[in-house]
Amino acid sequence: MKLDPSWPVSLALHALLLAALLLLPRPQPFRVPAEDAVPVELVAPAPAPVQLPRQQAASAAPLGRTLAPATTPKPEAPTAQPPSMVKAHSFYAATLLADPRSRHARQALATFAPDERAIQLCNIEAMEQIHRWKAELRPDLVVPYATGDLRIAGGSIHAQGGAFRAGGRWYGVVFSCDVTAGAVAAFEFSVGEAIPEARWAEYNLVAGNPED
Repeated sequence: MKLDPSWPVSLALHALLLAALLLLPRPQPFRVPAEDAVPVELVAPAPAPVQLPRQQAASAAPLGRTLAPATTPKPEAPTAQPPSMVKAHSFYAATLLADPRSRHARQALATFAPDERAIQLCNIEAMEQIHRWKAELRPDLVVPYATGDLRIAGGSIHAQGGAFRAGGRWYGVVFSCDVTAGAVAAFEFSVGEAIPEARWAEYNLVAGNPED
């Protein structure tokens, strides 16, 4: 049987092509948690403002002195109602981190202090909970202390003025998250309005490409 003289050349070309394909970077379809998307900086919460009691009315003037005409008190502004919270009944951070594509995220979390680790778990949970609540929102970054305080107490994270980025825009978010034995055990949240781009620099919110 006579072999085609071009066969060894063809075999070599196929081998080179296969080697080149193996060396190409593999796509990363895993959206949440993104390897480098979760912020790891821990900012100590500012002390809560102390609300002083309202000053009592001044005592009556001494006898024989003419009282100044009473002024009509201004009506108090209506108290802002707290946003309604969406309470989660299933939790996803552990499942997302168990994915083989989250290996680097798992390794990074293992190096964090307990409070830092709890914050990152809650950030990951927030991204997935928001997406499942409204499918068109695909958060790729959460900053839990963007516009307000972040309170941490024994594994409970309370983000009073958080923000998340989705589709290249930033939105306000409030959430409470409990972490027990290294896993999210309770989570509730409320999504706010879009944050105007003119204020992103004020809150140190970085721009991003839509649907990164």
